[in-house]
Amino acid sequence: MQRMDNEELINGYFEGSLSEEQKREFDHLFETNPDFKTDFEFQEELKRALVKSERKQLKQILSNTNVPQEKEKSQVIHLRPWLVAASLVLLVGISSWLIFFNRPDIDSQQLYASNFAPYENVVHPIERGEQLEDLKTRAFIAYENESYQQAIELFKTLNDKNNDKYIIFYEAISLMQLNKHREATPLLESYIEDNGELKDRAIWYLALTYLKLNKIEECKEQLNLLAHREGFKTKAAKNLLAELN
Repeated sequence: MQRMDNEELINGYFEGSLSEEQKREFDHLFETNPDFKTDFEFQEELKRALVKSERKQLKQILSNTNVPQEKEKSQVIHLRPWLVAASLVLLVGISSWLIFFNRPDIDSQQLYASNFAPYENVVHPIERGEQLEDLKTRAFIAYENESYQQAIELFKTLNDKNNDKYIIFYEAISLMQLNKHREATPLLESYIEDNGELKDRAIWYLALTYLKLNKIEECKEQLNLLAHREGFKTKAAKNLLAELN
């Protein structure tokens, strides 16, 4: 088996796509290679910062949360100067990676694999020691633990008892993770039609669902919605459109 380079190992770790052999290689490098450990910890910190920033943004979207203003201020993310500079380097690297894939022999399945990642749980953060009797907590713990079939069942039950529209969004992502894109499609379409709080996110995942199903024109239609506005996945949508065109 061809060995992965350090960057591929780190990306594979965050994507959850490492084989058992690659996990052993990752653990060995983490314990023995200080540069590898530093690179990993930087990307992990950047990932946490971006997720926290996303959660803060969505708190304003999900208006049914009653968070005191002072607490909201305490959660503002202040990236260290070196982290800001390094993140720019990381973005340049990602752009180069996308250019590498801009070849006519890349098919829709490869494009899907290179663009899909499950959406973070940004609506119901899990606290350590939280009581599992709460149905929503159990559902999102299953989601975060990648127990997607269990998450789907809990989301279905939760949807019957709760009017939070984003529940079906996360149910759809879980279905995508189980390669059930035909089942995910109507959920995403319904969520978008109902103007759910995460509508732009749902458009991105609906585009990827169409891509997985080889419905290229439908995929382009959704990507164009994102590409012509400044917001979530605008740049990624433009890059993917360029690949498909």
